[in-house]
Amino acid sequence: MSSFGVKLAYGTLERVLMHRPGEELLKVTEDTLAEFHFRRPVDRDQFVADYDGMLKLFQSHGVETLLLTDILKNDNDALNTIRHRPNMTYSRDLAAVFKGGAVLMGPHLKGRWGDQWIVGRALERLGVPVLGSIDQPGFLEGGGVTLIGEKMAATSLCDRANEAGTRALRELILGKEVKQFLEVPLPYGNVHIDGLFMVLDEKLCVIYEPAFEVFPCRLYEDGHPGFRNVMFTELLDELSFTCISATKEEKDAGLLNIVVTKQSEHAIGFAGATRIGSEMAKHGIILEGFPADEMWQGNGGAHCMTCPLLIS
Repeated sequence: MSSFGVKLAYGTLERVLMHRPGEELLKVTEDTLAEFHFRRPVDRDQFVADYDGMLKLFQSHGVETLLLTDILKNDNDALNTIRHRPNMTYSRDLAAVFKGGAVLMGPHLKGRWGDQWIVGRALERLGVPVLGSIDQPGFLEGGGVTLIGEKMAATSLCDRANEAGTRALRELILGKEVKQFLEVPLPYGNVHIDGLFMVLDEKLCVIYEPAFEVFPCRLYEDGHPGFRNVMFTELLDELSFTCISATKEEKDAGLLNIVVTKQSEHAIGFAGATRIGSEMAKHGIILEGFPADEMWQGNGGAHCMTCPLLIS
């Protein structure tokens, strides 16, 4: 079996790159909240305890969890940099892995600039080819990238991404990693698509629909000039998706932040996602939750904190 390769968002998660946070959380102060996008300074011990509970849950689901500092243990420059980067724990934003390799993302926050190159060093050590990178003036983060089925990549134009960033990714993967590329504009105030939409199974998703009722999307297809305009929810109807609708309260609490660990069977998310979990159970998927009140003060959860390397 290959050591890397992601062709589905909802397959069985085999290997994942994660970063267990440490002293860098102390860099988050009242004066730096905007730089690092935290709600407030956190209790480091409780934040790490929340994280460890999540980490053990992934491991109990049979996922191989590769920790960034273990992979880079002999790279003193990388380790010293990480000690100043409290957002490094949100590893999904820094790289998107496809079937043939990874694309290093281009973070928008100045407090994240360069974090992707640290993850790039880890990918190199793990033998994951780097297909390219999103470079300024382009911005795009991994939370704004997802796969819909095996043929389509969707990227959001949002607070953290611009057209230069989505275009750069399209040029790297359309016709190579995917056959279709969907550009999804989101209303102001939305950071990533993964806070609003999550593919849970082949024809199942959870979604906060109001965010997708404002702007039409652009659907590009390999071998076809131009693009087709389509509303996101209409496209899901075309693809015969069943949608679990999330409420505004669930969206604001991060309860769409879910990771499928075994296709059609198991997933991990916040403990508070009980209603969504009960809806998923109707389709045969058990959502196992973990408490994360302190972790959520950093505006991220299980999906944000996992960079999938291998999904079968």
